[in-house]
Amino acid sequence: MSKRHYTHYDEVTTARCERVLVTLLGDIGPWSQRVYLAGGLAPRYIVGILPEGARPHVGTTDVDLVIGLAVEGESSEAYRTLENNLKKAGFEAESSFRWMKKVEGITVIVEFLCETDQVEPGKIFKPKDGTGSGLGAFNVRGAQLVTRDYVEREIEADRLDGGGRSKVIVRVANILSYTVLKILAFQDRHENKDSYDLIYCLLNFGEGPEEAGRSGARSAIRSDTQVEEALRLLSERFANADRDGPRAYGAFLADAGDDEERARLRQEAVAVIRDFLAAMR
Repeated sequence: MSKRHYTHYDEVTTARCERVLVTLLGDIGPWSQRVYLAGGLAPRYIVGILPEGARPHVGTTDVDLVIGLAVEGESSEAYRTLENNLKKAGFEAESSFRWMKKVEGITVIVEFLCETDQVEPGKIFKPKDGTGSGLGAFNVRGAQLVTRDYVEREIEADRLDGGGRSKVIVRVANILSYTVLKILAFQDRHENKDSYDLIYCLLNFGEGPEEAGRSGARSAIRSDTQVEEALRLLSERFANADRDGPRAYGAFLADAGDDEERARLRQEAVAVIRDFLAAMR
């Protein structure tokens, strides 16, 4: 299990990621309607205004964007345009799906995700390979749900090119699609941070996990087979405080040696998932 801890994250790094997102969305033209925020930057926009006394989200070190793969007949020109706009905005390709930009001496990573049956999950899909566009996306289970279950948020930050403060509309994974992505990711890689992101969003969404569940129950994707799989996984992985889901949550947030806090956090995770699932059903 990953040893990542909340102390590995900070607001300065997260603010850099937000500036990267604002710059990127401002520079990719019509593509801004076809990319969806899904990773560690998403919780702050999914939750919005925090309940009083709630601990702010720890943030992120990178930006994960789901690409809405279009119809088969789409020209390769669209993907070449996105690639060219990324380069014009000062991003460099570390690989086909992972792009980097230095911000105040620190490298911020942008990763493109997709979901397709053209390649195995965990592999890279290049929509228009061999046509002049080498742009790729990492194939992730559940990613396509985000294109059908998202919210739009207006965000504002300083552009990276000295172009001043700018506002953009970003499409963000909604509470149910995000929950599915996170539990599937946790199942596949056992990162403590995935368990934390998941519980954080459900705990702080509106009036709490019950409201998150009611919202999920109304979602357009509610009857999708991947949603059913995710709900089963949530029920298994958070069944009690000894399961790996609550343990990962406790390990991420508790300070070393604070066994009492670790135990409290595990129980909190179990209760959050129980209440969310009850409201969903």
